[in-house]
Amino acid sequence: MIGNECMLGQIASFMEALCLTYDEVVYKIPYRNLLVMQKDKIHPCTGTIISKTTGKDMASRRRQNKRGG
Repeated sequence: MIGNECMLGQIASFMEALCLTYDEVVYKIPYRNLLVMQKDKIHPCTGTIISKTTGKDMASRRRQNKRGG
């Protein structure tokens, strides 16, 4: 995401992303809470979902990471 270089851009982003009104963003909800709300917003998973993992799988993945990195 690009933009948000000024306060008005941040206000517009909060309003759009969190479906809030100008009054809520500027006067009612503290800025720190807005940041947490935007960070915690539900989003689609873009990675691989692991449904079940065993200890052997985790150990082998750890060994592979150590070798590659």
